[in-house]
Amino acid sequence: MKRVRAICALTVLGLAIACVPRTTKPAPDSQYSLNVRLFPMERRIEVGGAFDGPATDSTRDELTLLLGQRFTELSVDIVAPSSSAGTAQAERIPSPKTGSVAGERNGDVKWRVKPMRPIPAGERVKLRFSARGSGDTAFLYYVGPEVAFATGWGDTWYPRFEHQGEGVGDLTVQVPVGWRVVTGARRMSTAEEEARGSFRFSQTKPSYFTFVAGPYTVVGQGGAVPLTAWLLSPRPHIQSLLAGAESMLGVLTTEFGPYAFDSLALVEVPRPLAQAAGFNAFSPRGMLVLNHRALDAADAKYEYEWLGHEMSHQWFPHALIWDRPGFLYMEESIAEYGGIRIVEKLGGPEAGRRLRMQGYEFDPIYSAAAYFRLVAAGADEPLSGMTAGINQRNLAYNKGGLVFDMLSREMGESRFQTMWRSLRGPAPKTITWPEFRAAATRAAGRDLDWFFDQWLNRAGAPDFKLAWQPDGARIRATITQREPAYRAHLTVEARGRGGERFRTVVEVSGLSHDVELTPGFVVEELVLDPNYEVLRWTPEYHAMVDSLAKQRRPP
Repeated sequence: MKRVRAICALTVLGLAIACVPRTTKPAPDSQYSLNVRLFPMERRIEVGGAFDGPATDSTRDELTLLLGQRFTELSVDIVAPSSSAGTAQAERIPSPKTGSVAGERNGDVKWRVKPMRPIPAGERVKLRFSARGSGDTAFLYYVGPEVAFATGWGDTWYPRFEHQGEGVGDLTVQVPVGWRVVTGARRMSTAEEEARGSFRFSQTKPSYFTFVAGPYTVVGQGGAVPLTAWLLSPRPHIQSLLAGAESMLGVLTTEFGPYAFDSLALVEVPRPLAQAAGFNAFSPRGMLVLNHRALDAADAKYEYEWLGHEMSHQWFPHALIWDRPGFLYMEESIAEYGGIRIVEKLGGPEAGRRLRMQGYEFDPIYSAAAYFRLVAAGADEPLSGMTAGINQRNLAYNKGGLVFDMLSREMGESRFQTMWRSLRGPAPKTITWPEFRAAATRAAGRDLDWFFDQWLNRAGAPDFKLAWQPDGARIRATITQREPAYRAHLTVEARGRGGERFRTVVEVSGLSHDVELTPGFVVEELVLDPNYEVLRWTPEYHAMVDSLAKQRRPP
């Protein structure tokens, strides 16, 4: 079944690749104290608590808060500064409906909050609030008798200031007796409190507050990073699946650096509810929220690419960059690279080659073939200029994931891994795209502007041709391509009748490049890039695109 990955790929803390250089100092993290009461049978939620917001350079007569579409009641008191303290007027601002991309935030409702007295310039503000809303399905949001889930990155379930959704602080979730709650934050409640349906957490790292609650049974797996499965129904194979997930996490830890959180939970949500809320999976800090079919798999190998992508979002989250031009969805490209790397490390090099060319056989959705289908549909464009849209998102998954795969090979595996560690440091943080490019150049020890220019600032892909002929004990070959010329390191493999193999790597940078080989056996076939390590046209892709073009022509 077709899967829309951006719907299913979200994390809310880690390393985010931003699109443009930072021009202003980021505001301090908001401090929250949240108390949530869930009424699943009534499909209702109540939220109360306090939070603070940044100071501004001018006096404020009113504040603007954002809150999810399902909330129709909001009360606000100003706690600080003391000169403005008192009950404020909170008014929901009507907003016109606008189009949105499937699987992305649809926009929160704005509320106008008028304090009794203006808030002086230079003063941070602290608010106490209470809000009520329905549990009806919204983006990454639902409260009902089966389960309840919500994340501040989706349809915001707690009020926040614009451009400041992440925060730290305390979160208490009260649920019916027999339900359990997972948030990804550190659990602070006692067993006695939880038996009464009260779950307390402390969120010490900036993140969007998230919870999932339901009548869960929790199955654990030990290891360097404790893994748990939160199940709505028993799975006899769950320990095997958790062991596979542990291996996948190990690959990503080697690739991207230490895992930043205390544990990782795989949390089941009924698939119809997940799809109605716009996801097949999403990845808030410390957990993967998965449609229930993901936990039906008898072996983790069936989900190396899909679950590997989701796990990678624990390192590379979505960022609030929808209103900025260029490099949109690049965190999705990096996450897809994580899935590619898991397939190659755990499934083997041949599985990696098949994934790059046609897609991972257990879920063949992203690949070079998928990219060239976008080319055939006229949907190709430079990755550096992408804006929001389903075609752009698919370009990021397909071409973008392969670009990071090629970058890792161009730099070398160890240098690529060293780069991520130098960027992330001991704790998650946000970096800018120029910072990433500079770190890649430092780790590679050479200029990489040519790589980024050809793969990010151009549409399309190279079309290399190989011609060869024997010359005594040698083979003379020529690699050609059309303008604009791409620079690439290409493997050339000589194959003998008796199964002999001889490989060499050549750097191609112009329209024509001569190669000379002395394999030491009679060559029956000369193959260019046998493992498909460089995104490029092949005769098969040309035939596919031509066929699709004919189908689209009017009769």
